[in-house]
Amino acid sequence: MLGTDLLAALLRRNWSVDSPWMNDLDITNPQHLEKIRRRDIGPYTHIINCAAYTAVDKAESEAMAAMRINAVAPGLLAFAARETGAKFIHISTDFVFDGFAQNPYTEADPPNPLGVYGKSKLQGEQNAIKENDQTIIFRTSWLYGAHGPCFPRTMITHFLKGTGLKVVNDQTGCPTSTVDLSESICQAIELSIPAGIYHATGGDQATWFQFAQLAISTYREMHQLPNEIKLAPCTTADYPTPARRPAYSVLNTAKLESTGVSPHRPFPESLLEYCSRVDLTPQ
Repeated sequence: MLGTDLLAALLRRNWSVDSPWMNDLDITNPQHLEKIRRRDIGPYTHIINCAAYTAVDKAESEAMAAMRINAVAPGLLAFAARETGAKFIHISTDFVFDGFAQNPYTEADPPNPLGVYGKSKLQGEQNAIKENDQTIIFRTSWLYGAHGPCFPRTMITHFLKGTGLKVVNDQTGCPTSTVDLSESICQAIELSIPAGIYHATGGDQATWFQFAQLAISTYREMHQLPNEIKLAPCTTADYPTPARRPAYSVLNTAKLESTGVSPHRPFPESLLEYCSRVDLTPQ
């Protein structure tokens, strides 16, 4: 999802980009990563890792898979990047925090992940920085885009089927467009921002219920659909899941913006673009 929009953003700048398929470059396969170190498929100025194990609930029962992809592989990639003289860019998550804060998290706030997914992503950050001091980490949140499964796609699909839904209304975060995050990554490369951890999210806060409301209403108005919106708010306790979620995972993006990278567009504007790029209307 992110990789597709990022590739498009990189190519729009007429940069030379290699985007290998998994069969050609499996980041969990040391033999494949050896290709980078030997420069068989390089050399590169930057290596960007958009791959991740993102099944938050399944991670609780598939800890080894989550750790292999989210924790071990970033360290191996960062090391390979260092060996070929490349900067390493890695995508992380708001789930490294526990969600007990009252104000947006900064990069200086101590992480305290609640579940396996968050722990694996935090370990991936640490391994990448350890192996390559030119690592740039972007922590993002509530990512959505036109090229993969995501929350607004699920909500709109249920809306089109006429399914009534209860959506959690006591978890707050920052929905983030893959198009906007891709632009942040490209600008960071252009500006040669210093290595380190940065928060890169949409600037508007919302609960999952508010996110669902706006996604459905935006799509409904765009396509002039008569369907009734059947949404009801609920609490986290009403919708138990195997993995605990942070109740408040708003990230402060001031550090990234201080480097000259543009803030993301207002949430309604990014969501409008998303809805214009997907057509889920039943044929």
